[in-house]
Amino acid sequence: MLKEKYSLNAETLNFITEFEKTVESGKVYTTQELVDLFEKSPFNKEQFDTYKKPKNNSIWYALKRSGNWTMLKRGVYQKK
Repeated sequence: MLKEKYSLNAETLNFITEFEKTVESGKVYTTQELVDLFEKSPFNKEQFDTYKKPKNNSIWYALKRSGNWTMLKRGVYQKK
């Protein structure tokens, strides 16, 4: 049986896109809080469990790509 390959960047972007639909404007999250939420989500795949640092980078990438978040300071983001 072939194991499905997932992209961490693609899955974090999917997570952020879905997650931000439930977040009211002005809500603030740290990158770590978003990583923790991502890890509990169905978007987190077993193969990502060995990644720690890359998850922070992928969350940052997803927030930037989404265009619906403002960086207040390093590691702290606010929903537009």
